[in-house]
Amino acid sequence: MLSRKAQIQAVTVVLLTGLTVGVASVVYVWGEPILDKRESQVGLDSVEQDVLTLREEILRVSEAGEGAAANVEMDGGESDFDIEMIRVEDSIDYIDIVVDASESEYPDGRWTLLKGDNQRNLSISNTGDYVLEGEDEQSVLLVRPQSSVITYRIEFRNIYSENAEGAPVEKIDLISRGGDVSSGGAEVYVTNTGTEVDTGEDGLTLSSGQTLDRSRTEIEVDLR
Repeated sequence: MLSRKAQIQAVTVVLLTGLTVGVASVVYVWGEPILDKRESQVGLDSVEQDVLTLREEILRVSEAGEGAAANVEMDGGESDFDIEMIRVEDSIDYIDIVVDASESEYPDGRWTLLKGDNQRNLSISNTGDYVLEGEDEQSVLLVRPQSSVITYRIEFRNIYSENAEGAPVEKIDLISRGGDVSSGGAEVYVTNTGTEVDTGEDGLTLSSGQTLDRSRTEIEVDLR
């Protein structure tokens, strides 16, 4: 009787050991890609934070007055994601940061707003002449995964204030100086070179044909 009980206990130990090893193997096999994906997202979040920092620095410099300046290093830091290109499109007032990444949590092939509430008066929509102060932001951050890259776009648009003492419309006006395209990462230098007010025929012409005076804060951008 004791011998049989001992045999049963031994078999039970063997079965439990096998089950434990089997579960551990399943966790390792299935958990490894999950961990890789999680680490990949952490790396991409680091690049995204750099893009957010650049946007915030441009806004800060624009509000600090003429002569204010800042620089932001955009090289991917210690993440595994390489910045393929930075491009300043000063005719439309946006900066594109293109990152080499095959996976993303955002919808593939379409623009998603990360900062800002609507797509009015943006290059991707061509709708509306401005946004209203207090209802949306003059600067937006967009992201679009496509193929093996992710493009982040910082864009500036017209903002209308009903209580403005001067020109009712304001805009941050990007001006490219020196390098406007970098192959890979770069240090981005931004400088507030002053404010210009466009009046009369030089003002903002609305889709209705009406013209509004517009104040432009000129931000010089240089990629080095």
